[in-house]
Amino acid sequence: MKTLEDRLQEGQPIQQAITNLNKSYQRRNSRLKKRVEKMLQQEFTYFITFTISPEYYDLKYETFLRKIKEALGGASAWVLNSDYGDINGRLHFHCVATFTSQLDYTTLNNIYKYGSINYKPIYNTNEKALREYLQKT
Repeated sequence: MKTLEDRLQEGQPIQQAITNLNKSYQRRNSRLKKRVEKMLQQEFTYFITFTISPEYYDLKYETFLRKIKEALGGASAWVLNSDYGDINGRLHFHCVATFTSQLDYTTLNNIYKYGSINYKPIYNTNEKALREYLQKT
């Protein structure tokens, strides 16, 4: 998504740039809402947190993303965001993923070896709270 600065550098007048940025945010929010609502209708939906062990802090951000995407290869749908912890400011990733059957934890653990993975089946289908949590970063 283009930032306000990107839009201004393209030559958009300030008011138009702000309006376009707001519209872009609303469209993104609408797409995420529909996607999460659809995912929560599935039987096997999980909230997954990927953490990073200290010995891997020096790796590039893209390395973690590549392995997480590979680990989620068996998912029928997923939404991922990166986050930084409130206490130590450490990078970690949150994901909502749906699978066609019960999640095989060993498959994900065998692929993502940069830290721990926390899995929680989603039973409470509070789409708004989940979507807002995924959008916070």
